[in-house]
Amino acid sequence: HYHSNVAVPPRLWVADGPLRERVLPHCSTLLKPFAPTPWAANKHAQTILGLMRTLTMRNHYNRQLILTVDGATLGLDWFDGCGGGGALSATAPILLVCHGINGGSHEGYAKWVCAAAVARGWRAVVLNYRGCNGLPFTAPRGYAATLSHDVYTAVYSVRARFPGAPVFAVGYSLGGLKLTKYLGEADAGLHVPPPGAPRLFAGSGLDAAAPVTPPPPLWCRLREHLSHHKAEIQALTRFDVESALAAWTVGEIEDRGLPASFGFSSRQQYYEVAGSLDYIPAITTPTLMLLAEDDPFLGVIPDAECSRNPNTLLAVTRRGGHVAFLQGAWPLGKAYMDDAVTEFFDATLKHLHE
Repeated sequence: HYHSNVAVPPRLWVADGPLRERVLPHCSTLLKPFAPTPWAANKHAQTILGLMRTLTMRNHYNRQLILTVDGATLGLDWFDGCGGGGALSATAPILLVCHGINGGSHEGYAKWVCAAAVARGWRAVVLNYRGCNGLPFTAPRGYAATLSHDVYTAVYSVRARFPGAPVFAVGYSLGGLKLTKYLGEADAGLHVPPPGAPRLFAGSGLDAAAPVTPPPPLWCRLREHLSHHKAEIQALTRFDVESALAAWTVGEIEDRGLPASFGFSSRQQYYEVAGSLDYIPAITTPTLMLLAEDDPFLGVIPDAECSRNPNTLLAVTRRGGHVAFLQGAWPLGKAYMDDAVTEFFDATLKHLHE
């Protein structure tokens, strides 16, 4: 049963073109079976154990603070001090990580993919959102999947610091939504620097990207964020934090004005703008989308959209849970998603333009 129904290769959707012909043949992780940890193969075990991977990676970060055009404070956490000169070349590839709801550079998935990138001789940096992971709340709007300009601000800062280096980006859960929206908009020319700032790149500024898994409606984490920044939110916005903290579901919090604080008339309008499907057709950056069929928060699989866009590769595994994809007898080490994502980036860099 395990080898015939569990440890099977992912289903793949990719249109004819250079990504299929030149990159995919060098992505052995995507072409062979994903063998989840045998004693923790179901979605609940994968998801819960995945949260524990933060305990098995020791590292340090150097934080670089950057500001958005609306005054928000973002944090770029450079993995193990790789943001400086050091032994790495100034043209070494750079991996930018976009975290999930209320996450940050401390999350296990962020630390382990950074370690996988560093093992390849790359730099790695995690983008921490507005008010997350110790950052102050300094703007009228908090973080949301719709604020793709924050990703642009991070890419611009990384490009300015290392202008000759290839840059990749991976986004997990809510970070995957932000990244997908950014890719579609930026590749269509919708993101530009503020007046007076030089234009450092066209399009997304990324050599490849990888959104991984959809975001969950985690009421407890949203409520935690609102409670932690209650005073700042009340001072900078008109959002009724007290009413939101009395709510018991994400829907109730949204009905009490959260979408309006980001400029949307309703919850429905917010989700329509934040969703990924409408942005995929505009993506020209080489992009891997990695999903698990048993992800408890999985919505629509964008198979039709990815099948029509030669710049996107969709891989859907049988198992994997939510932001987990744990493998091997010891599941708290490097995950399948770490191998798949970094291998895809490496193959794109080396073979896409052969």
